Amino acid sequence: VSGGIYSNTTWTKANSPYIVTDTVVIFPGVTLTIQPGVIVKFNNNIRLENRQANIIAIGTITDSITFTSNSSTPFPGSWDEIFLNEQISSVFNYCHFMYARTADSCHTNGNNKILSIKNSTFDYNLNCLNVVNNNSSTSYIDSCTFRKNNAVVLTPNYVTKQIQMNHCIIVNN
Repeated sequence: VSGGIYSNTTWTKANSPYIVTDTVVIFPGVTLTIQPGVIVKFNNNIRLENRQANIIAIGTITDSITFTSNSSTPFPGSWDEIFLNEQISSVFNYCHFMYARTADSCHTNGNNKILSIKNSTFDYNLNCLNVVNNNSSTSYIDSCTFRKNNAVVLTPNYVTKQIQMNHCIIVNN
């Protein structure tokens, strides 16, 4: 897959894996839903970009969603990032993020924008999270595990208390 997503779209387990060969952009007001069990593989230096849209990636405890490199010899930073630029409300639950430069990069500058990441793992990434919340945006990171990453949480000094991180395990980073 590559290019723009201009209408609500669902990535299904039946069509998995999705190989992202060039940047995919989700345009304003659109929702990309990713079903449990989907594997999303990124070619080197490629990203998924969300522009004032939504990503709903809700896996299950037995059927998680994986975001990883498409390389036969992946390394931390193989693919670029999931860039949530002015996202409206994005949810990641039971997801695995591996080998990214920055697994989730979220820049919210508006009111009532929400990022929720729960029950997810971050392994072998250069950076796991780069979350910048301004105004009344809120980010929730809950029950996640961070292993063997170069940086666990990258947050600039002007990030406010609207980032809540609870019940996470951070080990061997």
